[in-house]
Amino acid sequence: MPPWKHRRRLIYATCCLAAGMIVFAAVTWRSDSSVSTQLIVGGVSLLSIVITAYTGFATFEDTRLWGRQETEQDEHVE
Repeated sequence: MPPWKHRRRLIYATCCLAAGMIVFAAVTWRSDSSVSTQLIVGGVSLLSIVITAYTGFATFEDTRLWGRQETEQDEHVE
């Protein structure tokens, strides 16, 4: 399995977990608002961190791969 498939599965699972935390907190808001507040803060933080890291590292990997391809093409042309 390519490493990007494994990373993508982890990202989807983490996003589902964060969304589940937010939905569960919204449903149980009336019974215990302090726990629900912490679940919402944690879920939003987890979602933000994961999406930012995924897009940031994907961009880094793309620039690194494209940089290698351009260098290899330049070497073959000369």
